[in-house]
Amino acid sequence: MYHWHTRTKTGRVEELNAAAPDLWVELAPVDADKLDVGEGDVVRVESPRGAVEGRARLTGGRPGVVFVPFHFGSWNDPSDRDPNERAANELTPAAWDPVSKQPLLKSGAVRVTRVAASGGVPAPAPSTTASEPALASRPGGRS
Repeated sequence: MYHWHTRTKTGRVEELNAAAPDLWVELAPVDADKLDVGEGDVVRVESPRGAVEGRARLTGGRPGVVFVPFHFGSWNDPSDRDPNERAANELTPAAWDPVSKQPLLKSGAVRVTRVAASGGVPAPAPSTTASEPALASRPGGRS
């Protein structure tokens, strides 16, 4: 809702950046429980092609599905992170549909691991969209 494509335009809008400043990783609460992940915990999402790290957002999403917005790449990352650490499309297969030639940038198998406790910092995901927290009372930062 706040950003589209790779934020080449929306990434320059102060209000949109304030609403969704960085990538996040959406998990269903049942999956988060299995991984010992709480709201805001830093998680690593890995595929055979690469990895990204972001804060977890526990949503009402379908169990077994991980969502990472693809809007956050490297073009305007002010941090010292690796340029691809925010680029979700780096995780997807390097393949395309043989008929339409559409790249397979919407899905792929990943592994999620907890990297760090939230320290009280929530995920940077908007709370007024489909990214609304499912369990607002569930704190992150468990040891």
